[in-house]
Amino acid sequence: MTTDIAPHPRSAPAWQVLRGPIHPADLRAEVTRLAASQGLEVTVSDSHGLIITAQEDGRARIVLRWRRSASERPDTLSHVLPAEPYLEILLDPQPDGAETTRRLADRLTVRLRRFSQAELDQIVASMPLLARYAVPSPTLAGWAVIFRDHYVENTLGFLLALERAGVPAGWIHALAKGDRTRNRDRVHATLLDRGCASGVLDNTAVNAPDIHADELARALTEVDAFIDAAHAAGRRVLVIDDGGLLAQGYGRADAPRRIDAALELTVSGLKRIASAEVDVPVFNLARSELKTGLGYPEIADSCLRRLRELLPAVKVTGRPVLVIGYGTLGSRLARALLAQGCQVHVVDSDPLALIAAAETGHRTHRTVAEALRAARPFLVVGTTGEDALGADDLRLLPDGAFLAPFATRDFSLLADPRHRTEEIPGVGRRYRLDSGNRVTLLGDGRSLNLFEADAIPNQGYDAYRAGTLIAAVALCEQADRLPPGVHTGLVDRIIREAGLYDAYYDTYLATTQAPRPAAARPLAGVSACVVGYGAAGRLHAEILTAEGAALTVLDPKHQDLPRAYRSFPHGVAELPAAVASGIGLWSVCCPTADHLPVLRSVLSQAPDARVLLEKPACQGHEIDAFAALLSSHRNARVVVTDQYRHARVLDVLTGLIAGFEPDAPIDHIGIVFSKDRTADIAEGRFVDRFYGVLGYEWLHMLAVLRRLLPDDALASYLATPPQQMELWATYDDRLFLSALTERAGVAAGGAHLRIELTSSITSPTVVLGSTPRTGLDRPGLWQRGLRSADNRHRHVTVHAGRTRFTAHLDPVTATGGWQLERNHHRVTVERAGEILHDEVIQDSPLHTSIRHAVTVLTGPDPVPPPDLAPLRRIATLAEFLRAQQPSSEGSMQVRPA
Repeated sequence: MTTDIAPHPRSAPAWQVLRGPIHPADLRAEVTRLAASQGLEVTVSDSHGLIITAQEDGRARIVLRWRRSASERPDTLSHVLPAEPYLEILLDPQPDGAETTRRLADRLTVRLRRFSQAELDQIVASMPLLARYAVPSPTLAGWAVIFRDHYVENTLGFLLALERAGVPAGWIHALAKGDRTRNRDRVHATLLDRGCASGVLDNTAVNAPDIHADELARALTEVDAFIDAAHAAGRRVLVIDDGGLLAQGYGRADAPRRIDAALELTVSGLKRIASAEVDVPVFNLARSELKTGLGYPEIADSCLRRLRELLPAVKVTGRPVLVIGYGTLGSRLARALLAQGCQVHVVDSDPLALIAAAETGHRTHRTVAEALRAARPFLVVGTTGEDALGADDLRLLPDGAFLAPFATRDFSLLADPRHRTEEIPGVGRRYRLDSGNRVTLLGDGRSLNLFEADAIPNQGYDAYRAGTLIAAVALCEQADRLPPGVHTGLVDRIIREAGLYDAYYDTYLATTQAPRPAAARPLAGVSACVVGYGAAGRLHAEILTAEGAALTVLDPKHQDLPRAYRSFPHGVAELPAAVASGIGLWSVCCPTADHLPVLRSVLSQAPDARVLLEKPACQGHEIDAFAALLSSHRNARVVVTDQYRHARVLDVLTGLIAGFEPDAPIDHIGIVFSKDRTADIAEGRFVDRFYGVLGYEWLHMLAVLRRLLPDDALASYLATPPQQMELWATYDDRLFLSALTERAGVAAGGAHLRIELTSSITSPTVVLGSTPRTGLDRPGLWQRGLRSADNRHRHVTVHAGRTRFTAHLDPVTATGGWQLERNHHRVTVERAGEILHDEVIQDSPLHTSIRHAVTVLTGPDPVPPPDLAPLRRIATLAEFLRAQQPSSEGSMQVRPA
């Protein structure tokens, strides 16, 4: 095929260059998807080029080329190196290609500029206090959140924590405040990629609504739609903001769209809402102990650092400086400048502030004009949030002075268009005043520490973001009981009682490592008992202890009970009454055959017990007795662990299916879970003679299937009699079944879907999947010889349209001997033999599921009854297969195809 590339007419749009980490295969896939959605075709010009053409005339719309490049530096605060090649991509639009180029550029920008999973993991790791408090909250699960703040890394860290605490990404609407922060586009791209809404509600538009009416209307239209959708879905709406939305009336009793609660972040926001007739509860973080004591020192530090960065050639030490405003921020900046040897002059209208400044050693003045007549400052610092300079003051500014605004309105007088200006890229704007003098406004007239910078280090704002999350959860929990208006003292008490300050000190300041503060853990002060100290029991003990529980261990079969916990080598019935009566949470990890007797013993001693039960919940013939026991103890709270219901890798998998094949139904799901337990079985360990292979991994496979099938299709599948399925079984005299393959068909989304489940407990693991292309690019991620050969394999394959999606769950060993560390999973997307997407996800579904169960068990909401449908399914299969069991072991097809 010959593609006609016309010469550029003068009116053709200009080419543009995009840069970022992306594999060429992923780039081709993105381009192909965009072209297909526009009815266009893609041809390969060479190994580094594509041409997008129109089907009707074959004329080119875009010529795209790329080459390997290198970023100037890691584009994160923590210097995370990209896992993918860094490309420079040229988009050259041809005639009639401008709109397609714009769409492609927008799409690629999100892909190139979003934070990678490794970068997101590093942001989370850099904010350990926030991560500590980001535990699932049943209350937050019913809320939608509008969050408005500067788009910096710690903002993204907070929104990730909000997701982990229970607010789905689709119910988070983030708004930037309009500052030119360094990576605001990366934060925006990442939020969109995660499914959040993201926009801008500029402080300038909030402060001057008449001048910016159209801009304000566009932003508020999106807010209106979000609030309407949330309320229609039965969700309440929390605003975390600096008063911008409350000032628009969303908190009034008569508002056409009314939020349900708000959390205020800034003093300027408090000023905005002072006369807003707020009729909802508002938590005041702006004047809290937290922001005053821990937030402002970090803010002041960032202000001073940014100021020095923008004045690298200017002498500072010994020179006169004028600080306008001696509040929380201004006083700290004045002290810092004094420490650098500056002659500091202070102006404030409050006599108490002037007294404090004078007694600190600063020279003080009641007016700016007085200060400018007394000194010729080379630098004027504004921290008032109000108009700091008047027209008469401008005439007194010395020639060559620098103006440093640390609040948006300080030097807004200079916005008058009659002043002649000259932009200094990356620095600010130079003004020629009526006096003939020239002054330089650093930055863009807004908070200088946010001008083309990321401002505060993630760790520096870790405590403030953690406190904001603590306050948000508490506000949502108490919203119905709180009177309307602004609450400050209550916020201080909530944050103190959460143990944040102890945690902050121990994490960052203590000279010796202290244990995690008990108040920061959901099981702090709770006595928990683990019954059964095998492999599962050890994991449960580790996680429950990390959550703050005082642990007791019961196991009559083990002599190696841990010395770290209170231990008893017998069962529940023999536990001393004084000990049993104090148990607040039971974790049952003994063999499946003992689950029901242990649960009976627990409930006989504590009818309202909170019980975490390993799966399977019981044996097949005990299901009805198990359900009856729970029915007769309605005050008991029982949760059966289901780790793959909480696996983030499956979220990624389903998201990729929707992204790559949005219109094609899934037509095949294959799930293989195997583990070679030959050595264990020889020693009599992990032997399930009732379920056989069905009792090991089959429930995990059904949990994965639940994540991939619509509810009606799953119900249809679970209700299908075994006689209607194709079953290949391997019988074993020692344990009934050692391997099983099941093939079934169900209707899903108007299409026929084939399901194939395979599990074995005596077969060696077979390595599946392609050699990772990132093996050589990121040796720290993929490595050879990390551990001995894996004896467990968990592999999920989904076919939709022309695409094959694969999830390889921990532990991961790929062809070529490449391995991932534990709790790392791999997802690939393949079409026509070409890998379109290859991603590694770090996650521990077991830890997440246990922590989720703890939250449910200890929370106030009713606990749903255990879902016994999958257990009934494997019991039915076991019963059917037992009836077909031959006289000697071996493989057989139980039902012909």
